[in-house]
Amino acid sequence: MREMKDSGVEWIGEIPKDWEIVPTKRFFRNIKRVVGSDVDNYERLALTMNGVIKRSKEDSEGLQPEKFEGYQILRKNELVFKLIDLENVKTSRVGLSSYTGLVSPAYIVLTNELEDNRYYYYWFKFLYYNEVFNHLGGNGVRSALNAKDLSIIPIVSIPAYMQNCIANYLDEKCTKIEGIIALQQKSIEKLKAYKMSLINETVNSTTGTKCHLGYIGAMKNGLNFSSILEGVKIKFLGVGDFQDNFILDKLDMFSDIIIVDEISEEYMLKDGDIIFVRSNGSKELVGRSVMVKNVNYPLTYSGFCIRFRNTRMDIIDSNYLLYFFRSFDFRKQLEKNSQGSNINNVNQELLSQIDFTFPNIELQRKVVCVLDAKCKKIDNIICNKAKLIDKLVDYKKSLIYEVVTGKREVK
Repeated sequence: MREMKDSGVEWIGEIPKDWEIVPTKRFFRNIKRVVGSDVDNYERLALTMNGVIKRSKEDSEGLQPEKFEGYQILRKNELVFKLIDLENVKTSRVGLSSYTGLVSPAYIVLTNELEDNRYYYYWFKFLYYNEVFNHLGGNGVRSALNAKDLSIIPIVSIPAYMQNCIANYLDEKCTKIEGIIALQQKSIEKLKAYKMSLINETVNSTTGTKCHLGYIGAMKNGLNFSSILEGVKIKFLGVGDFQDNFILDKLDMFSDIIIVDEISEEYMLKDGDIIFVRSNGSKELVGRSVMVKNVNYPLTYSGFCIRFRNTRMDIIDSNYLLYFFRSFDFRKQLEKNSQGSNINNVNQELLSQIDFTFPNIELQRKVVCVLDAKCKKIDNIICNKAKLIDKLVDYKKSLIYEVVTGKREVK
């Protein structure tokens, strides 16, 4: 068993006695090569949550520059960092490039003469996973790190053969873990697709009365709120609260918003209200719906949403309606009425035109009971798989930390 010593850095902990803590600038230098007129000689790259990938210059998803002459060159085996808006953990990223190409000028590129930077990539991934970058940047003045900040972050100095041994070990272990995670995620997607197919088949297999949604419901757009620091805090349903939820029935499932003026009753949600995403940057979210229940506190909703309130509860069960809103038929009608599959937004008029066929209310309630039971079983399986994924992700993070800091010996 190797002898350990205190590294002197709280977030590193103990390291082997023969390892040395040094600043990043001992082994790396920041370099920014603006591509300029050579832009056509390079492919575009992107730093994603899954590392550095190739991306078409014609890809218009997300932020898109008018031209790429101001982009910088990233070479194979160089480390690249996005350390902007560190208050949001998900926006910071670390990558090791397998390609040579162009990346955003906002990224930090570290280079050196080493043939293999995999070990240090894992080192900086350990920092990323443990939100070290975020804590270093979150000092109340700014929430980003620049190249100078990065250059003084502690890293370890170990022989190249040991770096290679550790990198090979982590490559093998992490690939296996990621493979299991991918299988679980694929299984979850299949279960979600099966659930949607089940809902669609069950709801659309019934016969009965046909009408438009405008006949059975009252709709209302939400309010746009400005960010303020002082006032009265109330619960608020925003697009970010939808996620994959079907029903929102707990206080902590909603966001908070601070208001000064009293909100009109017509903009407050009630039990059984169904809310649609009216507009969003993600086209997949537009038209998605959730129902609110157990609303015994003030609850308002975003201007990017539309509230649908069932006005014919004598003939329509709201839970049956909610299942219809999750069906393929509903989505197909939305796309048809909006003249295309890429729905940018929905409005009250469009929703009012949706055809809806419903059986008698007793049969509706039976259908709801059947779907509730079947969907609950599917959701439980999905939940268990999601928990397994979380455990595997935590294990991977812990493994990287223990190995790159020498707490777990690799031979």
